[in-house]
Amino acid sequence: MKQGESLMLWAATGVGKTMVALSLALAAAGGGQFLGWKAPRPFRVLYIDGEMALADLQERLRVLLGAVDGTDVAAASNNLQLVARSDQHAEAPFPDIATDEGQQTVYGLARAFHADLVILDNFSVLAGVSDENDAAAMQPVLSFLLRMKQAGIATLLVHHSGKSGEDYRGSSKIATTFEAIVGLKANTGAASRNATAFDLVFSKFRGKRNDTIVETTAWLEEGSDGKLSWRYKESEDAVLTRLVGLVKSCRYPTQGDLAGELGVSTGKLSGLKNVCIARGFIKADEWKRCMDAAKEMANDSEQVSFAPLDDADDNDDF
Repeated sequence: MKQGESLMLWAATGVGKTMVALSLALAAAGGGQFLGWKAPRPFRVLYIDGEMALADLQERLRVLLGAVDGTDVAAASNNLQLVARSDQHAEAPFPDIATDEGQQTVYGLARAFHADLVILDNFSVLAGVSDENDAAAMQPVLSFLLRMKQAGIATLLVHHSGKSGEDYRGSSKIATTFEAIVGLKANTGAASRNATAFDLVFSKFRGKRNDTIVETTAWLEEGSDGKLSWRYKESEDAVLTRLVGLVKSCRYPTQGDLAGELGVSTGKLSGLKNVCIARGFIKADEWKRCMDAAKEMANDSEQVSFAPLDDADDNDDF
């Protein structure tokens, strides 16, 4: 994220979106690192939560503090401010970002705190829209996000997934203003033995992609000392997609060449090949055609010969 950009983070209930949002808040506020992304310096972060108890938020931040590498505790304590509905007087109205009054309240809080980043957790309890699937009903929220952009304040909106868990809930119109939309899907592999585990996917990314913008499997792991730490690796789907891309490039004539490019053993490569074919990423005959084409191209290049320069005729022809 850059100053003034907006990002949506969506997931089904219980997958870990608040743990991720709080970890991002700590990394940003304390100049720390989360899942390979590092804050270049500490930033001012305003975290607005619409449903969790303040004590629960504080406890989660305490246990996550050691899990977010490189976080300056003093800087994070100074730069991170929580505003929780549960901490307000029973009669006090809480900001609704779908209304002018609520937007002005959030904007005023952000400006008063000199916030670089505002995290809104979550859309369902912070925006009173009549129908999330109605494009017109989403317009006030989009207008608010655009206002935050104009003010140079980055905004992260936490949202729920649809029933399938495969995409965010509601109208596609809400996607228009976001520079990035990141989803957390429940992980069913080995990482799922941990309390918090997910596959991170990019539904949208406007910026220039680099090697950190890939689907990732991440989980919170508890050490023997009881402390939590974030662990992550490239997800299986991302590896399979990358492997199929390498095969279709027709530049790798042997499975050994493919294994070397992926950084895995030939045995592991064979297993990945079988999974690619079984899951429909590529057909077996297409795999063979691509490999045969790569071998043919390699053979052709070996047969090309070049005459020494000193054997050339002494003339001006090319």
